[in-house]
Amino acid sequence: MTADRKTSRASESGFTLAETLVALFILSILAVAGGSLLLRATEAGKQVRDREATIRTFDIAQAFIRDDLEAMVHRGSVPEDGFGEPLTLVGGQTNQTDAVMRFVRNGWINPDRVVPRSGLQTVRYELTGEGDLVRAAYLRPDPTANTPVARRVLLQHVESVDLTFWRNGEPSTYWEGRTVPPANVLPDLIDMRIALQDGRVFTISSLVGGLPS
Repeated sequence: MTADRKTSRASESGFTLAETLVALFILSILAVAGGSLLLRATEAGKQVRDREATIRTFDIAQAFIRDDLEAMVHRGSVPEDGFGEPLTLVGGQTNQTDAVMRFVRNGWINPDRVVPRSGLQTVRYELTGEGDLVRAAYLRPDPTANTPVARRVLLQHVESVDLTFWRNGEPSTYWEGRTVPPANVLPDLIDMRIALQDGRVFTISSLVGGLPS
């Protein structure tokens, strides 16, 4: 075999520099495109997980709120400082409480009455300066400053909470329930409008229990 044939066959079996550069260029484009798609898919997955976590958190908050409102009773409770007349449900645009709303509910589980207390407890919903919607449940229906209280943050990053109280088809932005007529009644329905700091708005509507304690 001559030298010319060897050179010709070697040139036919390999890639030229230009071909190699073109192949590398194409591979780099594919790598960048694939990386971009992967990043977008990862970000989309994170957004879906965040959205699902938000929905789960809201569902839990909604369950707590509805359970409390449906278990509300006609039972007055004195303020924690011991001053003032007993109030049943109080909340909304009122100066009778510094909470979003405050009331007494029934149905606190006490199996076989192992603890010397009734099934009644005072519940407060508070909106902190940090934007946390907090549920505070007191050990007794007439709490004092030393009464044990269980606090749970239901929602974070809350901008505002607005309440609408419905009674006989008429709405009110506040409620000041008392133990004597004519203010010894509870609303039929409560709407809680929760606005988050990111602009999202949720509304929870619940019937009120109102059964005698």
